[in-house]
Amino acid sequence: MPHLILPTTRYKTSYNRYIEELKDEERYPYPMDLDHVDFDAFVRRLSNYSLGKALPEWMVPNTTYWLMENDEVIGCSHLRHELNESLEFAGGHIGIGIRPSFRGKGLGKLLLELTLNKAREKHIEQVHIHCYQSNIASKKLLESVGAIFDSKEQAEDSNEIVLRYLYHNN
Repeated sequence: MPHLILPTTRYKTSYNRYIEELKDEERYPYPMDLDHVDFDAFVRRLSNYSLGKALPEWMVPNTTYWLMENDEVIGCSHLRHELNESLEFAGGHIGIGIRPSFRGKGLGKLLLELTLNKAREKHIEQVHIHCYQSNIASKKLLESVGAIFDSKEQAEDSNEIVLRYLYHNN
């Protein structure tokens, strides 16, 4: 059964295969874009971010989770413990991504549900989850877990419209 873990050096090979599988597609969530050549340093960095340590000025404490099945990293989620003004506008608490060879199997919904459980454990009662209007699959996914459409905004850094959903964790 797929389950969440915190990043660990044990799965370096699997993680690297995941990155290779993504090829040139945009990577979600953002930690997938971090330099991981020095894998030990990469895992330490993610751990520090989770503890609120060594954060860039613009960043908030956040935890990265890997969705695992049979010792393979099959998905990644990112949970921000709090939001600043910019992230409340566009970005939200949660980002997710599923490895290409595992897509179309309902794992996105499972990953989102498991990450919402982590948000509940961190006492985040109102979870902001955002997606681009052009991403119909994400819109349907958010609605499938009970997220409620709140508003839409023009993205600051692109021509995209950001759909802003709220999920009440109670």
